[in-house]
Amino acid sequence: MKERIRILAEKTVKGEMFIQPTPTQYDREDLFLSPVAMSAKRAYEYILNQTPFVNEYTALTGYLRFDGSVEGDIFGRSGHANFGEMMKYFYNQPVDGLCTFEWQHSVADYEKVIKKGIKGLKSEIAESRKLHSESADIEFLDALSLIADAIIGWAGKCSDAAHEKSKTVDEPEYKENLLKLSAALKNVPENPAQSFYEAVLCVFVIYAFVPDSIGCIDRYIYPFYKNDIEKGVLTKEDAKAYLQELFLMLQARIHPSSDRFYRGGESHFCIGGYLENGEDGFNELSRLVLDSMLELPTWIPQISLRWTQKTPDEVFRYLMECERRDPNKRIAFVNDEPRIKALVDIGFPYEVACKYTMVGCNEPQLPGGIFMGGCAVNIVKAVESTFKNREKDILAAQSFDEFYGIFEEELFSTCDKMVGIYNRFQSVRSRDINLVSTMFFEGSISRAKSITQGGAINAVADLSVIGITTVIDSLVCVKQFVFDEKVYSMQEMCEALKADWQGYEEMRAVILKKAKFFGNNDDVPNECAARFAKSLGAYFADKTTDLGYKYVLGNLIGYNQHNKWFGDATGATPDGRGCGDIVSFGLGQSEGKDREGLTSLLSAVAKLNVENPILCGDSVTNILLDEQMVQNDSNFEKLVGLLKTYFEMGGMHFQLSYVSKEDLRNAKIDPQKYKSLRVRVSGFSDYFVFLNGDLQDEIITRTEKNR
Repeated sequence: MKERIRILAEKTVKGEMFIQPTPTQYDREDLFLSPVAMSAKRAYEYILNQTPFVNEYTALTGYLRFDGSVEGDIFGRSGHANFGEMMKYFYNQPVDGLCTFEWQHSVADYEKVIKKGIKGLKSEIAESRKLHSESADIEFLDALSLIADAIIGWAGKCSDAAHEKSKTVDEPEYKENLLKLSAALKNVPENPAQSFYEAVLCVFVIYAFVPDSIGCIDRYIYPFYKNDIEKGVLTKEDAKAYLQELFLMLQARIHPSSDRFYRGGESHFCIGGYLENGEDGFNELSRLVLDSMLELPTWIPQISLRWTQKTPDEVFRYLMECERRDPNKRIAFVNDEPRIKALVDIGFPYEVACKYTMVGCNEPQLPGGIFMGGCAVNIVKAVESTFKNREKDILAAQSFDEFYGIFEEELFSTCDKMVGIYNRFQSVRSRDINLVSTMFFEGSISRAKSITQGGAINAVADLSVIGITTVIDSLVCVKQFVFDEKVYSMQEMCEALKADWQGYEEMRAVILKKAKFFGNNDDVPNECAARFAKSLGAYFADKTTDLGYKYVLGNLIGYNQHNKWFGDATGATPDGRGCGDIVSFGLGQSEGKDREGLTSLLSAVAKLNVENPILCGDSVTNILLDEQMVQNDSNFEKLVGLLKTYFEMGGMHFQLSYVSKEDLRNAKIDPQKYKSLRVRVSGFSDYFVFLNGDLQDEIITRTEKNR
């Protein structure tokens, strides 16, 4: 690691690289302008009023933060008044125990900006202006052009600041860095990048306006890397330092006082994956990106390896080795096979689908697009309504098929309510017009629409479906105990649920002990799982949002405890779960329900993934392993082989935690002693002692795998 990077890393961890916004005064007569014109004028003034962050160790600069006085970037949503109102009343506050309002993730089309420059985007805006006759569209495009001018002006201001700083620096290397930076900012991001250095610098500057994921950086800047290395104008050491400074900025974006500072769900991106020609894309830059990140003592960014059937075994093993050695748990794994198929199935061309990245906790996103999720839903309500509202019908059911038909009707009715709430959430979001980020999303210029209002072409709608395995297990228990084995009557099941198992303790104990729960690779739960997912697929097959986006479904809770809040609002279920108990998330199991070991769990999950591409959204499979499975080299080699087989079978995702149950329980009692214990939660990693008690308990209840 270069000395300047070591110093910058130290400053980053201490919070000394955090950018403070410069307050901006606005003309009161701005209020006489139209809302779009006022927003554009004020955002322009705000951007150009900011203070560039430059010190003697700098080789990159250009990041800024929005303070809420103007409508800022699409990720932070600062200044988005309607979004703020939704947050106040619906964030982490379920509607009818069914849906909660959540965040959204996106990724700029960095490849396009690097190749065309802001000047190229301005040309697109000018061409689009000729095609639009509506005055509102023209006003919007003019506003985008003004923001483009602001970004170009901001780069110029940063260039001047770097040049001025160089006059105060004695160290020749650092002075040269600043002069090189000043010169480069006169070219990018206004014009196309001419080198690897300028490409990374362009990403650094544009990230301020879409501060979320940087996408598949190992492929869109690889041509610059390869060309500069071959020409002898770039060394690997210099390339690594530029990448590391970029990554440090991603970490420094968050203040150390925020719980997000230590969470590995920020600025998530991918390496590897299929290229447009069908070959695996892991290259020497992919490895350099990974190695650069792992050298840093930071928690952000998070990287996922996009595995393909053509990924070399040594690459997969290397990533696994990096994962087990990384104390900050920054690496996860996703499978291209089912995910690209799903994206193609819902209408995206392969050449676009193959460029997807993971963002946030584990949401898939296409380049220059937005993940129009932001809604967690309680699918267990479909089970509850089946037993509460259709008791007479299910008591008359003569077979599981008849029962399932009734359940499916309630499932579809529940989904109708979910979709209705989702669209209402989105309709309020769309009242905000975003200018700062919008030009970096494919379609927004040609459509003359804000990213909040359907401007994006490369967008998917997602519902985070919480409670999938709770539903599957409930169906299993009805099939197994009521219809197949006839141990209990439907009347007894209905009465037990009404009583919240009070007076039916023996019945509940039998179910918990003998049920063929999902995750054991048994035919009954596998069939119930496939049937349930097929029903979800049938419901959403022809559905689009009010903005015209197709749905995909996921199953993670993100940073929040949706599974607890939904559980609080949901009655007892046939799988032995009590009224108010948490519902499941992800596709793993907990509380010892997956009794047959890791191989059986992964086999069950893989079968569900590969047969039901509707579940290609923000999906997560947590695996809690005994430390000896990874610390022992022989066991580790077996684990690598097992997880590769899981992906070959169609598994979509996995993330690993290597801790013992004993350590987790002790950490709750004595947090100070276990303050360095880090775990994967739901698409992100964090220190166990920083998590709230409910998330800690969820991790403790995961089945520990030692075989």
